[in-house]
Amino acid sequence: MGGARIYKVGSPYNGVELAELDFEQTADTMYLAHIDHAPAKLVRAGHTDWSFRTVAFAPTVDAPAGCYAWPTVANTDSSNGNAAYFPQPASYCVTAVNDDTGMESRASTASTATNDLTLKRNFNTITWTAAPGATRYNVYKADNSQFFGYIGTTETTNFRDDNIAPALDRAPPQAANPFSGPNDYPSTVTLFEQRAVWARTRNVPHGIWTTRSGQLENMDRSRPLRADDSMAFTIVAGRVNSVNQLVTTTSLLALTSDSVFHIDGDGSGGVLDATRAPATRRQIGRGSSRISPLVIDNVVFYQPSVGRTVRTIGYDFTIDGLKSNDVSIFSPHFFDGMSIVSWCYAQEPRSVIWAVREDGKLVCFTWEQEQNVWGWTLCETDGKVLSVCCISEEGEDRVYLVVERDIAGTTRRFVERMARHAWSDIADACYLDCAVKGRFDEPRTSFTGLWHLEGRTDIAGLVDGVAISGLTVTNGTITLPAGMGGATQVTFGIPYQVDVETLPLRLSTTTGSSVGRICQASQAVLTLADTRQIEAGIDADHLFPVKSRKDEAWNAPDALMNGEYLVNLDNRARDDCAIWMRQTAPLPFTLLGVAIDPVLGG
Repeated sequence: MGGARIYKVGSPYNGVELAELDFEQTADTMYLAHIDHAPAKLVRAGHTDWSFRTVAFAPTVDAPAGCYAWPTVANTDSSNGNAAYFPQPASYCVTAVNDDTGMESRASTASTATNDLTLKRNFNTITWTAAPGATRYNVYKADNSQFFGYIGTTETTNFRDDNIAPALDRAPPQAANPFSGPNDYPSTVTLFEQRAVWARTRNVPHGIWTTRSGQLENMDRSRPLRADDSMAFTIVAGRVNSVNQLVTTTSLLALTSDSVFHIDGDGSGGVLDATRAPATRRQIGRGSSRISPLVIDNVVFYQPSVGRTVRTIGYDFTIDGLKSNDVSIFSPHFFDGMSIVSWCYAQEPRSVIWAVREDGKLVCFTWEQEQNVWGWTLCETDGKVLSVCCISEEGEDRVYLVVERDIAGTTRRFVERMARHAWSDIADACYLDCAVKGRFDEPRTSFTGLWHLEGRTDIAGLVDGVAISGLTVTNGTITLPAGMGGATQVTFGIPYQVDVETLPLRLSTTTGSSVGRICQASQAVLTLADTRQIEAGIDADHLFPVKSRKDEAWNAPDALMNGEYLVNLDNRARDDCAIWMRQTAPLPFTLLGVAIDPVLGG
């Protein structure tokens, strides 16, 4: 028994800086933005081959070397004493193109030839050295020291110019890197319309920069600009709007410290085009904090820059624009004086947001947009949760947590993974924290590999489907109680308690409302699914086991509870009519519904 080992790789960021680290991923490359570090990327080349690299913002194809131009003068047209030969200088440069990646290199060094190309049989020849990875070459020309313009392409390493007029609307790319030094490093990044979009430096907190279209690590630009060139612009509003986050949905959203802005190419959903200024429009007057937003379907979840709430951004047909809603309005006590430091979204199978508060508590938010079902729950553990993330594995979104726990007087940190929701046998289920599992060919009563829980005396377990508690870990080993016999499938971990309380019952009757009147919950019917070993009552101090065992064989665990179960409650009159349910065993508990039989006025 034991936990899996962690692969480690050195990072340029220290622990204090991680909270300000923003990222965006495409395939096996994750782009990283931090205001104190040059833009970087984490590249996965294999299961045990990960590396951090600085983004160079340059084409991956080298410029051709050895560009040389010379004239061929076969005609001076000086017959009849007329001097018709007017030689003019023409400069040339060449770029390498890789058609597989769509990448074009920067220009080679320029070479000049003097000739009169208006006369027949006169031409200039341009040659260069082949560039590695190039499939063809673009040739550019500048007449009389004007701008370079495109004159043609070739798959060879030479080109003939017999008076080809340059297309001045298509120039060779030129090097550009707006993040060349400290105070110019961006702090947020996203991907939008085949571009990497970076924003917020110390020198320009309201600035936004994009790479070339289709080239996520190339900031080159041309003169004059081409539509696919890199872009640079600022958000100009009534205040200095520091761009805290960039979010991609059907459009690009800039979540600033003061407002939320919608960005597109022309204000009508057009694509970003470097030849024209983008349209930036203020949509929502509630700014965003620095924590990365979550995009769920077409809705953005974010924490405002002011206040302790969670809000959404979504399209509203009635206003034909974006609208923000407070989704913590029914549970404000969960966020009173507390901000979120880390969160993630687990889509399958429950559609839940897991959020870590700054005090180490974990809260989860159930979200079903189509059914308009949502609500917050507090999940506590014996320790503090520091960070959380979600990874899709085997048909489920598995949640990983960094948890700080006190083990035998020593503070330790663990990387833990939430157990799978789906299981076919109760012995495979796991409802424990910091737990490990084991399966053995022969029954045994002693189990090793629990050094991470050394010295704890409150360990619980699931032993061949039977729940036990009060176990002690000594020298990394747990021994089952005498007389229990051996087991082949076990799970051991730190137990937790589940409490569910219904809201007070509100009724309107012929004699008036139930609010403020003495009432009593005489009976309740619980609708359960795959549940075992729970208690129910009118409050936490008056709980009784919900009977479940029926015709199971002797020494066999209770069958799972499915269906409706009648519960008789304490005969006590109170101001509120509610039901309290609790589970302390490491077993499943799924509540589908509660029906209460109330008695009013007695």
